Amino acid sequence: MKYLIAAFLTSFIVSYFFVVFKHGLFVDKQQGVQKFHRDPTPRIGGVALFVSLFLTGSLMNLFGKPFGKEFLVLCMISLPVFTAGLLEDITKRVSPKIRLLFAFLSGILAVLFLSARIERIDLPGFDHILTYSAFSLFFTAFALAGMANAMNIIDGFNGLAGGVAIIIFFSYAYVSFVLQDEFLLYFSLVMASAILGFLLLNFPFGKIFLGDSGSYFIGFLAGLEGVLLVKRHPEVSPWFVLMLLAYPVFETVFSIYRKKFLRGGSPFEPDAVHLHMLIYKRIINKRYKRTHPVIRNSLTSPYLWGFQIAASIPALLFWKNTAILVLSFLAFCLFYIQFYFKIVRFKRGCLKNPSRWL
Repeated sequence: MKYLIAAFLTSFIVSYFFVVFKHGLFVDKQQGVQKFHRDPTPRIGGVALFVSLFLTGSLMNLFGKPFGKEFLVLCMISLPVFTAGLLEDITKRVSPKIRLLFAFLSGILAVLFLSARIERIDLPGFDHILTYSAFSLFFTAFALAGMANAMNIIDGFNGLAGGVAIIIFFSYAYVSFVLQDEFLLYFSLVMASAILGFLLLNFPFGKIFLGDSGSYFIGFLAGLEGVLLVKRHPEVSPWFVLMLLAYPVFETVFSIYRKKFLRGGSPFEPDAVHLHMLIYKRIINKRYKRTHPVIRNSLTSPYLWGFQIAASIPALLFWKNTAILVLSFLAFCLFYIQFYFKIVRFKRGCLKNPSRWL
């Protein structure tokens, strides 16, 4: 319990420090198609999470926890993806491709230093390809980089990414507890505690944002824990992890499809038609138009928390059963698409002109 308290307090105190002592380099000026907040706000909440994980790992190591060193290794291997995100938060000049490259590097380090290698996904034929070390290394790094980017994509409103991540890490904690895996249990709970410390200042009033450093850091570690869980426990279906991460993962896949094939643009360019943005513009702004803008911003997140809960329930109920999890994942994807297109209400020409979607 003392480590969870340490993680929570460290994250909260560091976040509070940034809120009180703002600096121009660390402030979001709210420009761009994906900006909905009105006041300049520090966007380096990821620093609070990183410091929290490092300090908690140091305390575990100091007091002789058998996996204390592994927590410090987690910090070491996540340093490239965290640093790339932090540089973007400060300079606004680090391209998405560079951030993905650094996330890929963190994925390689995870394989080398934690043996976090994807060796099976329970698909005939593909599992055989994963027996080749070079391909497994590349695929693992690619998957972890993709998950880091996925969490960054859904990070758009007060409490959205943080709330989704807490649900994910508590879900990991449950399965880790059942499996009596003390390291992964502490990993899950420490991350959830650290995110909660940040979330108290982020939701609902948006005093501080995760920033790219926070969203990439959380996404990377959420993917990494899934890889470790499946690697260490053969009874866990790989589709448990995919189902648990279904919302951010499918949001990313659908976003790439929408930008590349429906609009004919670059999948790396930001736009204002992600699901959470449409919910804000089509539902929240209409239902709560007399509510304070900051509160309207925060009211978006519970809708997407519902999406995450909907994915987490079958994941937790059938974490050993690949067949049911595959069907659940397909059902979630179909539900997402149906919900998305219902909100959009396509009109002629809107695919090439997103402004007509809203």
